[in-house]
Amino acid sequence: MAARLFDMRVRLRLGTLLMALGLLPALLSGCASLARHHEAMLVLGDLSAGSEESRLKRRTEAPRREGVEYVRRGRAYRADVYHPLEPRRGSLILVHGFTEQGRRDPRLVALARTLGRVGFRVMVPELDGLRDYSISTREVQAIVDAVHYATRTGSQAPSHTALAAVSFAVGPTLIAAMDQEVASAVSFVVAVGGYYDMTDLLRYVTTGEDRGGSAREAPPPQREARWAVLMSQLHWLEDAQDRALLESIARRRLTDPESSVRDEARRLGPSGSALYELVTNEDPGRIEALIDKLPPALVKELEALDPSRQPLDRLHARLVLIHGPQDRVIPISHSRRLRDALPQGQARLFETQALQHVAVSPDWRDGWGLWRALVHVLALGEDKGEDE
Repeated sequence: MAARLFDMRVRLRLGTLLMALGLLPALLSGCASLARHHEAMLVLGDLSAGSEESRLKRRTEAPRREGVEYVRRGRAYRADVYHPLEPRRGSLILVHGFTEQGRRDPRLVALARTLGRVGFRVMVPELDGLRDYSISTREVQAIVDAVHYATRTGSQAPSHTALAAVSFAVGPTLIAAMDQEVASAVSFVVAVGGYYDMTDLLRYVTTGEDRGGSAREAPPPQREARWAVLMSQLHWLEDAQDRALLESIARRRLTDPESSVRDEARRLGPSGSALYELVTNEDPGRIEALIDKLPPALVKELEALDPSRQPLDRLHARLVLIHGPQDRVIPISHSRRLRDALPQGQARLFETQALQHVAVSPDWRDGWGLWRALVHVLALGEDKGEDE
């Protein structure tokens, strides 16, 4: 689901709106700011165009893509690195979401090329746990190792790099950015539609209650979200039959939400039943007790992937949060709470109606918030964190 972020449909009228509302302050603040504002519009236009012609494509050279393999402390990885013709904004590591195509997902490739055209050296590591829905702290370590690689390779490689992630990949990415081995090397993190508190995320996905936000604010959760959560945790079950049965249940319900899975549920063992009970529970008050019934290894991983349980003072990087108020997978309250948990000024939240979780609405009026966020990211890439 996270990869849909990159399939943007920004209408041509967006340019007129941004020219009218956004460029006036830039004209008053100087040529560099004006160029950045204009460049942000070109980026949005290029993402909208997809593989078709765009003004950005006509004006810039596509980055050169290099497939690389690297090893750190016995751990082997693959990645794609997009080298810009004019490297002027440092390195940016794109952490892909849940997608079987991994680093070669066409929408991710398009975004990497677009960012390369505006001067980022973009690295897209292959993360196995996000390809097969088995996300764990293994992904945290892989992102840490990617930062090591990005900051120590290339004849003109910068000493700092940035990170960008969406949805369920935001948690591992934030935790990696706080790792003491690389924290000082991460300049900023872009988090789109991410989570802050794992327990409250599970509560919302399964019961619809958003304890971190207003009772009237959060929309009802997507029915599919609970099954995606189930798929992402199956690898922690030791019983192969439980894994197979739960995968069958999840895939059937993702295909047909009304499909009967009673027979498979009756055949589950104790650990499988505990996970199934959590995912199908509809009582907000039972979440903590149901989590405690899960296999210890799974509970440990859930806690390790929970940003709210981490020492956030270890995060040195600036944080750019982008979230839609009507997100039906992860409520916007998570980004608000994360912003508020950090020192004032370290995190900035861009709320935009354009986002339906991480998919972008075709409503041209909603491009304003995304454009402002992009201007801010371009400024941070130049090591200029000023407001647009």
